Amino acid sequence: MASNSHPESTRTTSFSSLIYLHGLGEGGPQDLKAEHCRTWAEAHNVSFVAPDLNQPSFESLTISAQVKAIELLLNTLAAPAVLVGTSLGGLVAVAATRRITGDLRHRVKNLILLAPAFGFARRRLSVDQSPSRQNSNTIIWSSALGRWVRLGPQLLEDLPGWVEADTWTLDIPTYLLHGLRDEVVPKSESEAFVARNPDARLLIIDDDHNLSTVAAMDALDQILAEISLRAPTK
Repeated sequence: MASNSHPESTRTTSFSSLIYLHGLGEGGPQDLKAEHCRTWAEAHNVSFVAPDLNQPSFESLTISAQVKAIELLLNTLAAPAVLVGTSLGGLVAVAATRRITGDLRHRVKNLILLAPAFGFARRRLSVDQSPSRQNSNTIIWSSALGRWVRLGPQLLEDLPGWVEADTWTLDIPTYLLHGLRDEVVPKSESEAFVARNPDARLLIIDDDHNLSTVAAMDALDQILAEISLRAPTK
């Protein structure tokens, strides 16, 4: 886990913590978008955290374990926080935020989702009804490990519990960026989320699933700047 803390008195934004949640393909919290967010946070005196979502390990990770790790993390950080989640990390960001209730709701001010992997469970389970065949096809390049990795059966066994993500609603202001040329997660998934969530806004970028172009990073900066000027969510 990477973290930089700054005194509250020097903070120049309306939130205290910026949390970056990496995707499955990144294999760890050291990708380009994470470093971009880290640089932004340091420039604005905001605490930055990029947890490793390979829970309990990359080969045996599950969405349930990832969500639990973020729930625990949110309870330890200064509020309010902004979550930036990319791909599967975007799905995890929404799942963890939805589980925060009561007096803890103020802990998350906004979500920024970059090509969030809505529909991941539905699409993955529809590849083949045979768990063994699904597992044999689940080979992921890990940029963190620098090699191809075959995921174990844990991820697929965990997926039925996340099919309901297709119906999720959220009452926290949420921004979504999605690539026009995304061939991994259809942009229609983000469009459907925005259609059922009045507090969500979607910006389509001429990019692919990685959303690593200058235009995508500029759009992310604009969103962070807009959020910075707003009073914390009550």
